[in-house]
Order: sequence, then C-alpha cells, then structure tokens
Amino acid sequence: MEFKHAVQNSFADIIQEYQFDLIKVNENEIMLLNPNYALTIWKSREGIDIYYLFLNQLEKVKITNFLFSNYKKDLLANILPANNLADKISKGLLIHSRGLRKYFPELLAGKAKWIGAFKNNQFYNEAREINNDELAAYQGWI
Repeated sequence: MEFKHAVQNSFADIIQEYQFDLIKVNENEIMLLNPNYALTIWKSREGIDIYYLFLNQLEKVKITNFLFSNYKKDLLANILPANNLADKISKGLLIHSRGLRKYFPELLAGKAKWIGAFKNNQFYNEAREINNDELAAYQGWI
C-alpha cells in the first residue's frame, strides 16, 4: 500500500475531526496540515517518526520519542510485534493515531499546552528549519 494511503487510513478519524489536509510531501513523508501547525509523518528503515511543524516560524521538532514516553501500556494492547518493515510502519501508524487521539487531543486541537511538558522531557530537541520539500508542500497549500 502506498504510504499516503496508509496514513490516510490510519489517521482518518483525526483528519476528519481536526480538519487536516493530507499532503504528500514525498514518497517517505506525509503532512497533516492545519491552518496553525502541521504534523509530518516520516517512514524510514526504522519505522515511523512524527514531527510538529511551527508554521509561523517554518521550524519543526521531532516529537516521536516524547509521544511514546507519554503513551500508556494499554495503548499497545492487541498489537503483536512486527515481522517486517511494512508491518512495523503499519503498526507505528496505528499506535500513533491511537496515542495522539487518547493522550494528546490538545496538541491535535492546535493548543500549545503540551510544549511545556515537551521542553521538560528527556526527549526534548531544539526546533530546526523545515526542509525544502516541506516548505514547497506548505506553500503549495496556502
């Protein structure tokens, strides 16, 4: 299955509820765009990474490990270990779609309350400039 369709299927409820536009940045990156911010979902040989894009500054931060550190074990119920990379990506999308809905509705709603917890988390990382593909996808949308 194409990565865009996999993200669209896994995040369908989030996309609808929070009125995201789904944009294919490239073969390995999908952007969930909101008027105030965006989430990008990357696939790699390791699985899935999630970035939060501050559109007003055109910067992003990797939030994958921060998200995982706040998910509870019940989120992983009925999810078996992955057998291959495609399975790992599919399960990663499922875990993050469930986890974001359950533990980070304020983040999805565009509220900044979570940023304080992120800055005090061991997985905090400094924002960096978005890449050219992300900038082109965003500018193509506005």
